Amino acid sequence: MTAQNAELVTQLNTLLNLTTHEAATARARVSQATTEQTRKELLENATNCDKRAKAIRQAVLDLGGVPDVVGAAFNRAAAAARLPIEQSQPITEALLADLALEHELFDRARLVKVLAHDIDAADLVALAERLEEAHGETIEWLFTVLAETAVGGPAALAPTPAQVAAMNARTAATFATSATASGVNRAVATAGQLTQRVQDTTTSAVSSRVKRLLELARSGRRIADAGRDATLAETEKQAGKEFGRKARTSVHRVRENLGVVSGDELPIKRFDNLTARDAAVAVSKLRSVDDVQVVLAYEQEHKSRQSVLDAANKQVSALAKDYVNS
Repeated sequence: MTAQNAELVTQLNTLLNLTTHEAATARARVSQATTEQTRKELLENATNCDKRAKAIRQAVLDLGGVPDVVGAAFNRAAAAARLPIEQSQPITEALLADLALEHELFDRARLVKVLAHDIDAADLVALAERLEEAHGETIEWLFTVLAETAVGGPAALAPTPAQVAAMNARTAATFATSATASGVNRAVATAGQLTQRVQDTTTSAVSSRVKRLLELARSGRRIADAGRDATLAETEKQAGKEFGRKARTSVHRVRENLGVVSGDELPIKRFDNLTARDAAVAVSKLRSVDDVQVVLAYEQEHKSRQSVLDAANKQVSALAKDYVNS
C-alpha cells in the first residue's frame, strides 16, 4: 500500500467512526422533534448516515485497507454515553456539539477529496463530494435550529425537561450577575415568590374538596398576577428614578417577556384595535426578533388568537433564518 493510500485509509476510517457517531446522535434526537416532518428528517438522516458508513467501509476495502469496526462500535457507545451528560446542559450546548461534529465530518470529507484527486481516484472523489454536500446541508439545518432556539422561536427540536431547567438556571444566573440594582431584583423576586406560593398551595391543598380549592387557587393566581404586574410597573418607574435608564430598561424587558406591558407600548400601533387577520399581517412585517417576541408575549397574555400566535412564531423563524444566511 502506498503512502497516499495509507493516509486515505486513515482519514476514511476516521470518517467511518464519526459517521457512526452521527447516526446514533440523529436517532437520539428523534424523541425531541417538535413536528412529524422533523422526526422524518431525523430518521432519514440516520438512515443516510448508515448508507454513507457502508460506502466509506467499501472505499477502505477498495484501497486495500481494513475498516475500523472496533472504532465504529466505540463511537456508537460514545454517542450513547454523551446523552445523559447533555441532560444537565442547555439544549444550545447540545446543538453546538452536534455542529462541531458536522464541521469535522465536512472538513475531513474535503481532505479526502484532495487526497483522492492526488491519486486520480475518481470514484473516491465522487464519494467525498457527496459527503461534503450532505454535511454542508446538515450544518445549515442545525445552525438554523440553533438560531431559532436562541431567539426563542418555534425550534425543530424541543429541549428535554432537564435541558429547560438548565437553561432557566443559566438565564437566572446571568440576570442576577448583570442586574444593576439589588432593589430591582428584590421586587421581581417578590412577585415571583407570590405566584409560586399560590402554585405550591394549590398543589399541597388538593384533597376531598378539590373543586373549591382549585377555584380559590385560580382566584389567588389572578390576584397574584395583578400584584406582580403592578409591582413590576412601579418597579420600572422607581428603577429609572433611582438607578437610571439601564435599570429601567432591564425591568421593562422583564415586563415585555411576561406580556404585561400596555397596548400602547407595543411596536405595532393600535394593536388592540386590530382584527386577528390585520394583527397577523402586522406581525409578519416586523423586522426585529425582540419586537416580535414582545407582541407574542402580549398576545399570549391577553387575547391568545391562534392565527396571530402562528404568525408571530413564523416570523421569528423567518428572521432566525435570515440571521443564518446573512
